[in-house]
Amino acid sequence: MASGFENICDIQQNDQLGRFLVAKRDIKAGELILAEDPIVVGPYWDADISCLNCLRPGSRTCKKCLKAPLCRDCQQHDAVECSFYEAATKLGKNFLFDHFNTVTPVRCLLLYRSDRNKYEQLMAMESHCDSRRGTEIWHIHEQYVIEPLMYEEEFQQIDDLIVTTELLQRICGILDVNTFEIRGNMDSQGVQMNNLARGLYPRTSLMTHNCQTNTLISVDGMSKLRLYASTAIPAGDLLYYNYTRVLFSTFERQTHLRKGKYFICTCARCNDPTELGTNLSSLKCIKCADGLCVFYHQTPKWECTSCAHRLPREYVNQVMCEAREDISSCALDIRDLEKVIGKHSKTLNPHHSLVLEAKQNLAGELRSMCMSYELQSVPRQALKRKLELCEEMLQILRTLDPGISRLTGIALYEYHAALVDLSRRNHDTGEIKTLELLERLHAAEGALKEAIGMLVFEHRTTPEGQLTKKAMCELKELREYIQKVQAMEEDERTDRQFRVKRTSNTGKCKK
Repeated sequence: MASGFENICDIQQNDQLGRFLVAKRDIKAGELILAEDPIVVGPYWDADISCLNCLRPGSRTCKKCLKAPLCRDCQQHDAVECSFYEAATKLGKNFLFDHFNTVTPVRCLLLYRSDRNKYEQLMAMESHCDSRRGTEIWHIHEQYVIEPLMYEEEFQQIDDLIVTTELLQRICGILDVNTFEIRGNMDSQGVQMNNLARGLYPRTSLMTHNCQTNTLISVDGMSKLRLYASTAIPAGDLLYYNYTRVLFSTFERQTHLRKGKYFICTCARCNDPTELGTNLSSLKCIKCADGLCVFYHQTPKWECTSCAHRLPREYVNQVMCEAREDISSCALDIRDLEKVIGKHSKTLNPHHSLVLEAKQNLAGELRSMCMSYELQSVPRQALKRKLELCEEMLQILRTLDPGISRLTGIALYEYHAALVDLSRRNHDTGEIKTLELLERLHAAEGALKEAIGMLVFEHRTTPEGQLTKKAMCELKELREYIQKVQAMEEDERTDRQFRVKRTSNTGKCKK
């Protein structure tokens, strides 16, 4: 009998896209499309030395193989891996500590011994070796993976598999191009690990890239990946995933995709110089007062929509480098961040991706400040500014990442918190009446419910999963508070009616 995935999706292939996924039937937003276990899990490239069992910081060596890093709590790691290192008697005991980048590629090789079917699935995945050959990343892998492994006799053959430099480069390419991030993962005892890991998921990796995705990925505590539809997907449509960041500008996304995934994106957002009206790539024109120079990635060029002036590439590089330096050096200080935002809103634009990065940092600092004081002590301007930043970010995210979105869910949660805090503060000082407070609390309730609806797909061990749990508790508290405010408003309305009636009766008595 066909699995649920096979009833929902069809794997197709053509010369342009290679293999890709197509919806066999209409898929509803929020519907589970696929649940998949990884064929390989390992540390990220250039990661700190960590336990080969749970990927928490490694502080000792496996007592059986005498080579694998383990943490204090883990007594063992994968049996096939351990046996391999135990039999590698000529391998130095510090090899994995000195060459930790080899851990995941070796795990891929060991699939040939432990599970030949998984090894074949891995080798069927795209590596882009022809495009990578001779590039910077090719030479980096040559230095930090291929040379250390090929120098050691133990890695030159796995059973009857002859290991070559070409095979290792191919595996490194497969890992770079196809792995997905695993966050909030736990080991086999259910203990949460701290370090980020990456996993290979053969069917999930078949999704085609689009800067406006129609799917959402969530990974649970045991590395199982679940793929959901983030928007309704009609039968016959491709399944898309955004392999870069939503709030990157077109220039940044194209650079990332070209260097890491070896293709140029031609989606609707990339082909629109205004990025669907958000202007994340646009710069202020230096020739006319009100013009914006939008980015045409096919050329590439920045050209003003008002006067057709083109910004020199040297100027673009200068203002963007200056913005990056200012953002990275302002030490997350609220005043410094506001100065950086004001300065670069004039040279870039208020919605440029680098300015938005500074605004995200500012929102985080304002959140921390609001949480560290009693509500009455928090400056009202800080609450107001936090609310403004959330509203601005939501407007952009709803355009660029429509449907069920992790980032939108987080922004909605922060928006609700800012709206509640500011409204309570304004009511306490008499700036707004109880009825207006009630209206704002209902708006905050709607935002919080929407946030939970988006974040409920996240596993409980991830930061977003923890936020979902917190949001559910806060929704209950908010509803209880709304009931109190409703009762307060009813009492005030009764009191107003009584005073009006008494005033009317007093007037009649005087007559």
